[in-house]
Amino acid sequence: MKLEASIMAAAYAALMSLLNTSELILHPSQHWLRINIIQIESLLQKVHLLQEFLEDFSHRAHEDMAGLETQIADMAYAAEKIIELHVLDQIPARSTGSEGNSSTRFSDDIHKVIEEMEDLIQNKLMMIKETIGKFEEDPTFVDFSPAVASRSAPKEQNTKVGSDEKLEEILDILTGQQSNRQILAIVGMGGIGKTTLANNAYQHPLIKHHFDICAWATISQKYSARNIIYEMLSEIGQSRSESHLRDDQLGQTKCDTGEEQLGEVLYKKLFGRRYLIVLDDLWSIEAWDEIKRFLPDFGNRSRIMITTRVKKVAEQLSSCPLFELDLLDDNSSWELLSEKVFGHQQGCPPELEELGKTIAKNCKGLPLAIVVIGGLLAKSDKTRDSWKHVTGNLNSIINSEDNEKCLEMLYLSYNNLPIYLKPCFLYLTVARQPYNMYIPMLIQEWVSEGFLKPIRGKSLEEAAHEYIAELVDRNLFIVSSRGVSGNLLRCGVHDLLIDLCWREVKKINLFGVIYDKKPKFISHLFTRPSILEPQGSVPRSLDILGQVSPSQSITSGSYSAPWYASHLQLLRVLIMTDSILPDENSELMNLRFLSFHGRLDGNSILRFYSLMSLFWNLQTLRIDSSLSEPIFLPPEIWCLPHLRHLVIERCVLPGPPIQKHDFHILENLQTLATVVYFRCTEEVYRRLPNLKDLGVLYGRLPPGVEWPFFQLHNLVHLHKLQILNFQVDSSISWKYLSFPLSLKELNLSGCRLPWEDMSIVGSLPNLEGLQLWFHACKGKTWCPTQGQFVKLKVLLIGEIELVNWKADKTHFPVIERLILGYLNLEEFPQEFGEHPTLTKIEVVSCGDSTKGWAEEVGEEQQSYGNEGFRVIIL
Repeated sequence: MKLEASIMAAAYAALMSLLNTSELILHPSQHWLRINIIQIESLLQKVHLLQEFLEDFSHRAHEDMAGLETQIADMAYAAEKIIELHVLDQIPARSTGSEGNSSTRFSDDIHKVIEEMEDLIQNKLMMIKETIGKFEEDPTFVDFSPAVASRSAPKEQNTKVGSDEKLEEILDILTGQQSNRQILAIVGMGGIGKTTLANNAYQHPLIKHHFDICAWATISQKYSARNIIYEMLSEIGQSRSESHLRDDQLGQTKCDTGEEQLGEVLYKKLFGRRYLIVLDDLWSIEAWDEIKRFLPDFGNRSRIMITTRVKKVAEQLSSCPLFELDLLDDNSSWELLSEKVFGHQQGCPPELEELGKTIAKNCKGLPLAIVVIGGLLAKSDKTRDSWKHVTGNLNSIINSEDNEKCLEMLYLSYNNLPIYLKPCFLYLTVARQPYNMYIPMLIQEWVSEGFLKPIRGKSLEEAAHEYIAELVDRNLFIVSSRGVSGNLLRCGVHDLLIDLCWREVKKINLFGVIYDKKPKFISHLFTRPSILEPQGSVPRSLDILGQVSPSQSITSGSYSAPWYASHLQLLRVLIMTDSILPDENSELMNLRFLSFHGRLDGNSILRFYSLMSLFWNLQTLRIDSSLSEPIFLPPEIWCLPHLRHLVIERCVLPGPPIQKHDFHILENLQTLATVVYFRCTEEVYRRLPNLKDLGVLYGRLPPGVEWPFFQLHNLVHLHKLQILNFQVDSSISWKYLSFPLSLKELNLSGCRLPWEDMSIVGSLPNLEGLQLWFHACKGKTWCPTQGQFVKLKVLLIGEIELVNWKADKTHFPVIERLILGYLNLEEFPQEFGEHPTLTKIEVVSCGDSTKGWAEEVGEEQQSYGNEGFRVIIL
């Protein structure tokens, strides 16, 4: 039933997109639109009902629901297309000031969709909601999860995965002297070796000798508390201490008694004995809550070991540090592959070793993939031609129907996602560099696509960050790097999960991709029906785009040449490289996300500016050009009420016109960077009430211009500002600056501010990250003030004349990471070797004394038992 689960995801994404678009046209800034507000509100009411239905029943299906998801998706796509085309019809009238086209047809079309939704809700959804609870055990009900694996414990010790260190640590905890019952959690993505590691511990002779009773139960997504208890009793019945409990007795017990009675039997069998229980593949706290009362704690050093893909579950249950499994490195991957193919004794023939290492490396560190390929290679001809074929077809072999176990394990993670996360995950098929995604830009695309479920009281970007965190927590996204204040910057996904996404997307036409090398662009369409081509191929773009007509519901995409425009009228996301900005012949007024990187000339900028006010729903504008001079933005930039992110390499922001009625408060604008000679006048900060991320750049001040002209003391009125990048090329006095208390990250460069005045920065109550770079401060001595930098976690100091840093651990009470670059310090902070929160010191191109201090701190931290402390010297 994977297909039905994915269709539900498509239907849900369509509903959320319609909901988002409907609310956008009701925004006060769209007063120029001729629409029946009551009609749109009625539509929204129906959409909310359909949304709630899918959320409630997305993991269950009944025969009466057959085709329902497709109906919902088609209705949502149709309604959204009607709305967006109506808006586009109105835009020419808005620009000329003339009477717009009649909205009669629009109202009639929307009315028809509302009637169809009402009919569906009344005649089908209500009936299903009333009856579905009665048939939970009905055989026509289908769970979307793949068939679970055998619930019996592995009986033999498996191949070693990774180093022996984790196994030794686990054995130490399981046999340790801690008297109360301990819960040990192994966490990691599907196929990474959690069950293998747990079983290697479970089958170890030391464990068999140490515990009176050992039992293994596999939980998985679809579980029964009674079956879990029965499985543990079955294991106990096979142990040396309970051999009198025969299988026929257990069978009788299972049939004749319920969960409570079975639980009492288990409790009595464990009573007074030292036991080890393994709960494999645990997905939720609820499963644990149903059985924990039958697992007594007698203070006799009993242990429970769990494996899970969900970090939050592990954190809630574990009573000791988590065992998080990482992907294998290249050497460990080759060792595992070689062992699976040739066994412990026989080595790899020299002529195959290079190919074998390439195959192992291309498995990207996932033990499941290595084991699957290893099993294939072990049975195949051990020739170079045979192994070359495997090298070139690795993912298709692993994900072939012959390897159902591999697919099922991966699908478990996807099918277990809440429905609101599935479109986010499937978006990997159109994400650029899914192995190393830039999270801020990915989130901006998600928001522009419109499929995100809002969270009350939070912006869509904040909701998206929570969704990213949840995907990381579920070990689907792998964190590659974090920002100064700990925010996620880049994440990656394993190849096999990307292939899984492609399989699902092809089934439901949720996204399509057009990839062409001349000109360079990536195009993605959120559509039904959609255009779909495998990423990486070079399709006949003209032929494909020729199939797209205005009658199709194309609601997002990407484009690279003007002659595509007539086909992609409802385009939302446009990403261009080495091309030109949309010109006056373009029909891309529905764009929400526009990103340009490459050559740019003044004429194309002027043509684009002439269209800017017509982009009624532009939310993100990113320009990275090759121009040597900053880009001067037009006053029309203040006409974009839905603008959320304005990111330009260097731009000059005009002051907002005061009198023209069409200029709005940019209440949605969160990112503004990088503005050259930014003036923070009252008119500016009043129109940017929710700005969170600001980047400004000041070169040498023009003749006759002084710092007061820029009114930077008004920065304090940007009450939502969290990140400030402040670069200057001349000295500035603190009296001209005033930072808002909301700042979490401050990056200063070239300011030449006196060290003795750093208390102004230190007193910022929410500051977590501080970068002082390239003469940000002047003077050779810094004596921080006690009681400041109370939340500072990351501090970077580089290319500054600082020599004497008179501080101790109390001046930076919660610091975690310290980066020093191009410094020649002679006096260093004291007591950092015993600082309780410090985890890393990075030293880049510093003098020997600075390197020596960092190494001393590292040695002292190690002596205090901080094994995770790292010193990196470059």
